[in-house]
Amino acid sequence: MTFSQYMFNHQSLNPAYAGSKEYTHFAILHRTQWLNFPGAPESQAFTFNHKISSKNFGFGLTGVNDKIGPLNGNRIAIDLAYHLPLNDAFLAVGIKVGISNFDFDESLIQTTEPNDLAFTFDEEGKFIPNVGFGMYYHNSRWYAGFSIPWFIEKENLKLQRHYYGIFGGLFSLSNQIKAKPSGLIKHTQGSALSYDLSMLLLFRELFWIGPQIRSSISDAPSSTSFGGGLGILGGIYLNKNISLGYAFNTSSLGEFVSIHHSTHEILLRFDLIPAVKTMLRSPRIF
Repeated sequence: MTFSQYMFNHQSLNPAYAGSKEYTHFAILHRTQWLNFPGAPESQAFTFNHKISSKNFGFGLTGVNDKIGPLNGNRIAIDLAYHLPLNDAFLAVGIKVGISNFDFDESLIQTTEPNDLAFTFDEEGKFIPNVGFGMYYHNSRWYAGFSIPWFIEKENLKLQRHYYGIFGGLFSLSNQIKAKPSGLIKHTQGSALSYDLSMLLLFRELFWIGPQIRSSISDAPSSTSFGGGLGILGGIYLNKNISLGYAFNTSSLGEFVSIHHSTHEILLRFDLIPAVKTMLRSPRIF
């Protein structure tokens, strides 16, 4: 599952993001998919990271809770990254080390045969270790990264290796308006290469709004293929340190289910920014 507001929370996909800013960062997200659809996915996540500037080293924590139907999965990880200075930019390499845990609520499954062994779950309560990797190139105006958040696959839990590429930037259109384009490319074995594209406009560094497209390379945007859809993102800076974001998306359940369900996502982000001569050390838009 990928959050729509990944451009404000790169660490959830890429451990190399940890410590990419000169300030401490903390974010909380809540996502409710396919509203009014029984057993629909629901996710929560948090990220925290901090940079030790003298060492160009960043560390952080990532936690995710996913629920879909009777299955509930939890993941928590430590993210470590080193940021190599390259003139006015940095090339970061990061690792993720964590564990996963899964619960299965059998009471939600009704079978024609009592105690059907096909619906038993042997992994409940077990802690499953995993590791991930990421690279992240960034300066004050743009970024690009590649990551594999979890390397180890587990067939009986349908845990597959995911590959992510992210890119984006921040460009001035006028004294009052800036553009923030961003993109995400995703690939998993057995699935079509897919992407998310968005274009946000930032007004006077007070609030932002813009559209988002989610589809696969082989399909048109908002097609009837599974997961395709359109959305809109918006948000506001409550003060120098706190911002609030919201995303609304419509997504398809596939060509054989001609229903588009809405998805809602909320982001609360804290950037504990120190001021230096009344200027911010680095932009807080990504």
